[in-house]
Amino acid sequence: MMSTFNFNRFLQALKCRILVERKAWIRLFAIYTLVVFMADLFFTRVGAASYSDIADHFSADELYYTYYHYVEMSCVFGLVFFNFAMLFGASSMFSQMKDTRSRSAYLLWPVSNLEKYVVGLLLSIGLTMVLTIGAVVLADALRVLIDWVTGRIVIWGIAIPFAGEKVSSNSVFEYWQLLWMVLAWTFYFHSLYIVGGTLFRRHQFLFTSGTIVVVGILLTMLLKQVDWPNSGIELVSGTWDEATHTYTKIFYPSFYIVHAVLTLLIPFHYWASFKLFCRMQVINNKWLNV
Repeated sequence: MMSTFNFNRFLQALKCRILVERKAWIRLFAIYTLVVFMADLFFTRVGAASYSDIADHFSADELYYTYYHYVEMSCVFGLVFFNFAMLFGASSMFSQMKDTRSRSAYLLWPVSNLEKYVVGLLLSIGLTMVLTIGAVVLADALRVLIDWVTGRIVIWGIAIPFAGEKVSSNSVFEYWQLLWMVLAWTFYFHSLYIVGGTLFRRHQFLFTSGTIVVVGILLTMLLKQVDWPNSGIELVSGTWDEATHTYTKIFYPSFYIVHAVLTLLIPFHYWASFKLFCRMQVINNKWLNV
């Protein structure tokens, strides 16, 4: 009987799947690079003021800070695109199993279900992250090359996030609750797309996104029908002290309840995704993998 998880067998399976799908990953890397590169050119050239006009009417320092702002906007797009790519990668965890032949080949692979699942999970998270970061860096390098060739000042966008001022005492990171909130919601949505990528057989990203939107609207409508006492539904508020000129955040018990539930749901979603994968059959429902 095949053991549940064998590390050497897992490494061989991981290597095999990377080699089999390498062309698809290379194509995805090229598409990501092209998208980010076009966005960089849009923010620094198409959607920006004429560089020659800025150079003619502004001082050197003003030119630098104006162009720095344009490059900074491209960095914001890069961050948004990275989050989008990670969600798309999560939903595409088993996108190679769309037709009967590929499903049969993958499900009959001589490795355990846990090894198959971990291989898919590792590729959808780790390799997607590496490719997306690489695409952002390469696109920024291509933009810098064009700026240098055309005589513009050279500002590396990838260096901007690391060139800011040190975190001050009144930063949002002063509150561990806010860091918890960001991490909880980030991994919660990622886990939802992992479940969607396992549940839906085709168009996983679109179906998962649509389901989240519909459920979110229905849940919002339901919550509005409830007469919440005091600040029962309010999570965070703040007070301003005129004497000390400081802003203090107040975290209500509902904040801790909501984010504790989210934190517990994250591993549950990954577990549910694995159980759904174990129930996959070669011949399934047209839209669902159950």
